[in-house]
Amino acid sequence: MRKWIDRRNAGEYASALFKACLATAALTAGPLVCAGPATAQVIVSSINGDPITNIDIDQRMKLLRVLHQNATRDAAIESLYADRLETQETEKFGVNPKDSDLSTEIVKVAQDVKMQPEALLAALQHAGVSQDHLKAYFRANLAFTVLVQALNKGVEASETQVREELAKQGGKAAGTAYTVQQIIFTVPTTAAPAAVAARAHEVEQLRARFTDCDTGIPLARAINDVTVRDPLVRTSLEINDSLRELLDKTPVGHLTAPSRTTSGLEMVAVCVKGPAKDDTAARQAVAQKLLAAKIAEDSARRLKELRDRAVIVKAAP
Repeated sequence: MRKWIDRRNAGEYASALFKACLATAALTAGPLVCAGPATAQVIVSSINGDPITNIDIDQRMKLLRVLHQNATRDAAIESLYADRLETQETEKFGVNPKDSDLSTEIVKVAQDVKMQPEALLAALQHAGVSQDHLKAYFRANLAFTVLVQALNKGVEASETQVREELAKQGGKAAGTAYTVQQIIFTVPTTAAPAAVAARAHEVEQLRARFTDCDTGIPLARAINDVTVRDPLVRTSLEINDSLRELLDKTPVGHLTAPSRTTSGLEMVAVCVKGPAKDDTAARQAVAQKLLAAKIAEDSARRLKELRDRAVIVKAAP
């Protein structure tokens, strides 16, 4: 996967390109058309001097379709305006997330469209959305969220709000509690296919014999190169949706299907499963949800104010 270009450098290039196009248009009285490194670009509009090209719009329409959002040309332009405004504002405060930080935003967007992050990225790539465009989109959203969170530092949901939300959820608020143990069959990453297959056979033999944790855990410990982690208690509110679904469909006293990781073949033994009695996790989840709603509301307000003050120049048709 090729390295993404830094958005600040890309922005400087686009700005210089836009100015050159304006000068050419003024001399020739022609349309705002400029040749980029590989293909012709047409400047359609600019916001606070930051140009929006026909290629930007085409890319954004493709992205919006994958995200199941309004993907008309006008919607794409407005979405690009929002990105540029967010970037302009966050750069004033020196907020510049690293490439490694973008994964959190990708996961968030994937959850919104009910997709796995890997599937989302694959769908975007298949749709023809460039890596540069993806990076700019996720970076703008994440940076603005970080900025708004910083500006709202100290803001939190009140105890009254948390109680009211818990009351709406009734007895289901605390969720399900799971007592689990992770079991890892060590397999080197360089292992030959035959060795992996042999190890997988051992895994299936254990799964067939594993009917409860009291007798199954000792069986696992007796196998060579097997690690059994200490028991953990987690609630359905503390784990991601995919893991929760996996634990829900695994009977108590049995092992989940194995998954291949860098450590080897990993499974989870579901030892106990039932209604959670401690609502601490539920209270934290509700408080986070309420805070996220406040941040989203403030973010929308600030973005609207930036949009109202923005200077937009549209190219003549």
